[in-house]
Amino acid sequence: MSVLKLRRDMVVVEEEKAVEAEIDKPFPLRKIEPDEIEAEAHEIEPDFEEHVATPRGRQYKRRSFFGHIRFWFNIAAVIVVVAAYPTMMVTGADVGDRNVSSTVDRTRWTSPWAGGVVTLTEQHFNNLGWAKDAATWSPMGRLTAKPAYQAAMAGALGEFVTLSNAQDGGQDADLTAAARLISEDATGAQLRAARDALNSYDRRLKRRASAASSTPAQIGEQLALIDSWAVKYQGEVGKMAETRNGPLDAEAARAVYRAKGAAVAAYTVLDTLHWPDAAKVATQRSAALAAWKEAAEFHPMFVLNGSPDGSLFGNHAASMGFLLMKAQKATADLADAVRAIQPPPQPIIANAVAPGTFK
Repeated sequence: MSVLKLRRDMVVVEEEKAVEAEIDKPFPLRKIEPDEIEAEAHEIEPDFEEHVATPRGRQYKRRSFFGHIRFWFNIAAVIVVVAAYPTMMVTGADVGDRNVSSTVDRTRWTSPWAGGVVTLTEQHFNNLGWAKDAATWSPMGRLTAKPAYQAAMAGALGEFVTLSNAQDGGQDADLTAAARLISEDATGAQLRAARDALNSYDRRLKRRASAASSTPAQIGEQLALIDSWAVKYQGEVGKMAETRNGPLDAEAARAVYRAKGAAVAAYTVLDTLHWPDAAKVATQRSAALAAWKEAAEFHPMFVLNGSPDGSLFGNHAASMGFLLMKAQKATADLADAVRAIQPPPQPIIANAVAPGTFK
């Protein structure tokens, strides 16, 4: 049996009893009227949403004014994100073929054809965008029609600048540079450099006060070049029309838009060249401009490569071939009209006596 031993220094302290606090004077209580309770409830509003009970006992969240703003902002953000890429596809596919017309200010340019080349290329790399410079992820860089259109247009314009340089003697540094820079593989930077070169060429003509004019023989060479474009692209679209790899054929779309690019280049050249003052030439020139404009403005929603006689899926490659054939015929008629006004060659008379001398 254990025994608890206590030492003398141990003292047992009795726990103090908890003293209860007594309030001498209680706080006065005020009676709250029901009207005050209702007023305070109206003053307290949730920041964004609150729970509201329905007659069936279910609860739903009722949005406040700021909650509605946040909700519709999120909806708009989702719509913008979803529609951004399709919108870029629509805008990136625009090649400016809706309304082909004369855009050269002849009061500004001493050489109108140089102004036509500059204006047409600037419209693309400044306003519409140059597909060759587009990023690989962008719709413009992945489209089929626009790159083909711009490549054919630049190639045709480069050939014309090369011909003009040759007709000018081939010694002009600005024309030589522009002819080297404008090609089917040209980038936007190269086209800008070619623009600067053509501007420099035109300023030199203005300082010399000499307007650029072409002889009937030179005009015949220029028309022969335009005729070669019609022949070349008739062959391309004709090949696609015969192949018919299906109603929606990417190669057919490229062929049609390459032909359209050459057509807009031909229209620009015909519109800006110097022409002889003859009524028949003016009539044939207007007919040629109308024919090339019709080919340049040919704009199906989707390029179809079905049966030429099909009622559902037509063949736009064959249609473009027909338009190019009309443009080629009008160009040939214009060339005939220009040749008709050339002065006949003077006969060479042997041992001719000079006027005012006696034999």
